[in-house]
Amino acid sequence: MEPHSFERDGIVYEVRFERTQEGWIARIRPEDSAEAHILAFPNGPGFDPEDVRGSLIAGCEAAVAQIPRRAPTRH
Repeated sequence: MEPHSFERDGIVYEVRFERTQEGWIARIRPEDSAEAHILAFPNGPGFDPEDVRGSLIAGCEAAVAQIPRRAPTRH
């Protein structure tokens, strides 16, 4: 599945998806970071069978609100 990018609170995130036997793995990485947050979406209820990609994207965008943000640094 193709990667997805979106912006939230001035931060651009890139999401890469990987299909597994158990479901989907999403790696969400803020554009300015080398670290990725990994989310698992197990097979089962919750996916729109007509739009799995849209379901995964909606889940990732909602999850970003729960990801702790790093404190700003002073230079």
